Amino acid sequence: MTTLTEKLQTLLYRLGVGGYHLLIRAAAVFGVGQARKWVDGRKKQDLKALNKALLKDPTLHPRPRPKDSAGFRLIWMHCASLGEFEQGRPVLEALRRTHPHWRVLLTFFSPSGYERCRHTETADQVAYLPPDGPGNAERWLAAVRPDVAIFVKYEFWFFHLRALNRAGIPTFLVAGSFRPGQLFFRSGGDWWRRMLGYFTAIAVQTEKDLALLTGPGNVPEDQVVVTGDPRMDRTLQLAEQPFEDEKLEGFTRGAATVVIAGSVWPADVDLWKKVFPELPAACRLVLAPHQLHEKEISGWVNDFAAVRYSTAATEEVISARVLILDTIGVLSRVYRYGDLAYVGGAFKTGLHNTLEPMAYGLPVVFGPHHQKFPEAAEAMRRGGAFSIRSAGELSKQLFHLFDVSNARRASQAQLTLAALNGGAGSRTAAEIVDRLTFAAKSAEDDL
Repeated sequence: MTTLTEKLQTLLYRLGVGGYHLLIRAAAVFGVGQARKWVDGRKKQDLKALNKALLKDPTLHPRPRPKDSAGFRLIWMHCASLGEFEQGRPVLEALRRTHPHWRVLLTFFSPSGYERCRHTETADQVAYLPPDGPGNAERWLAAVRPDVAIFVKYEFWFFHLRALNRAGIPTFLVAGSFRPGQLFFRSGGDWWRRMLGYFTAIAVQTEKDLALLTGPGNVPEDQVVVTGDPRMDRTLQLAEQPFEDEKLEGFTRGAATVVIAGSVWPADVDLWKKVFPELPAACRLVLAPHQLHEKEISGWVNDFAAVRYSTAATEEVISARVLILDTIGVLSRVYRYGDLAYVGGAFKTGLHNTLEPMAYGLPVVFGPHHQKFPEAAEAMRRGGAFSIRSAGELSKQLFHLFDVSNARRASQAQLTLAALNGGAGSRTAAEIVDRLTFAAKSAEDDL
């Protein structure tokens, strides 16, 4: 029975989410591009057409549609944005390898994720998640009718989860990542812990996540499993693919140490301005901006006497000490040309991808704001990654890693951790299939 307190908390949540959505709509009115896309994308979404595409019109989908012995045929995976999709994709790919007739509906909260993935071959249909609310959640399920729902990492939408639970649809959280300060684990957090109970099972990245959920989270132990971070699967695949680049080969040839500074912001580059003049002449630096702002890049060219990847001839690159990688889509492969990595973002919005350099065994250095990234914490614990707070600490850590024996130990720690996380997508998919099969068998036994 729902108590008065729970009803009040549900109302407060609804008001809070409604206010959040109202702010997005207000931002759209004032011309904020992403907000406008968020609003327009949902306005244009036709649930009847989506229903037809998923369930009624076989001409839209060439795949056969037989149900398997467990009776499941449509998976709905929801991701906040592109980064979460990269975590969920290995799970989907593993499911489709073993069950090629299963269909996939992929949804996003963010326009950036939707637009980048709207034509992905991993899914049959891509859509926006309707704003969270009891009516929207019920209408969504009535139109989509999924057999399985999968949420990625930290997507907790109360009314959508409650609707799935009431409909008896198996629901999984994959690549789960939790922190002690979250509302789930606080005194008086019973209402938030209800959402954890709506999941059939939760696949988490680390043992610390498991301890939080089964301890203060009050989730039964048989509903939580540690499967690792599925992003590692994709990252290792990219690392194994052939890649050659004449400019990068010329730039790195003969260098004693090559540092790849990936996804850097101005705050990160400010540190490198102070540190780089102190480094040995045989050290070379690749700066890969997180955002390609022409004014910033032009300034960095002057600050470092650097050359730009997009415009420099190979002969110019060979004689330079700093190369600015002013292009997108190649950073994950460029790390193979490095000896050390610096990953940006941890002096600003949050740490960017540390798994990409890990896949090549590169020791990684980053700033102080990494607490929300369990893969960074584990790499630090094992001795493959290092956090710094100032230019002085960056300089000290670089010279520590210039020592061959120190670099070798850190590199081996990174490779070991990458190998441990490899296969997380397949492990997670296997857990989902096993639990679905068990549930179907139990239902048959009850008849």
